[in-house]
Amino acid sequence: MEWLDRFTSVMDSVSDAASDGIGITGMMQKTGLSKGTLHRMVQDMVSHDLLIQVAATKKYRLGPRSLVWGSNFIIGQDPANLLSSSCDLLAESTNLYVFLCRFERGDVYCIYTRQPQNGQKKYFVHVGQRMPLHCTAAAKAILAFLPPVEVEKWFAKHTLPSFTARTKTVLQDVMAEFPAIQQSQVAFCWEELEIGVSAISTPVFADKGQPAFSISLIGESSHIKKNQHVLMEEIIQAGVKASKHMQMAYALTSAKG
Repeated sequence: MEWLDRFTSVMDSVSDAASDGIGITGMMQKTGLSKGTLHRMVQDMVSHDLLIQVAATKKYRLGPRSLVWGSNFIIGQDPANLLSSSCDLLAESTNLYVFLCRFERGDVYCIYTRQPQNGQKKYFVHVGQRMPLHCTAAAKAILAFLPPVEVEKWFAKHTLPSFTARTKTVLQDVMAEFPAIQQSQVAFCWEELEIGVSAISTPVFADKGQPAFSISLIGESSHIKKNQHVLMEEIIQAGVKASKHMQMAYALTSAKG
């Protein structure tokens, strides 16, 4: 529908603009629409409170109705619902089991899982399951972005049991992985919980850039290793998209509050 494409492009151009808004010329450059078309559209959108025009600059910003719509959408979502689409898409594109974890008060626990439609094996990650901090990619992807003092505080409340010969049970050894995780935006679990099974995780940043969630892929180690670079690219893209969604959510919620 042409009218909907035009409407969406105008709303996107205003939403993406700086805090002082965007003028008709800027909209023309962003949307490819003519000056006359844009004038007619923005007049109607202002009359419906979708946009407002700043009197001093004549630029346009999002109006109260668009903010109410966005805020009501966000308030009606919990993180699992808001981020589940990223997990679903990742599961189908990689054909791997995907799960979403949340970090809260020193615990990392699963809040959503997705089995791909063509997946041959379902892994035993369930909603509510707590992830060992020292040997799961889901936890390391979050902890790597916290201050070291805070990490040490959380680890003081946990033991570091050995699950396989590859499990690191010394905190300094675990934290030695963090610089690489910070640089690459991905964490790994190479058979640290179960022989033959490995995982890749990426952080999801929320309010004020805090690492509040992680998205993980899990599968047979041989498959993960063989496709490591492709899987890394896909999960990073999913994490970036999810982080954008969460930061928008917090911004809209704060604005309404």
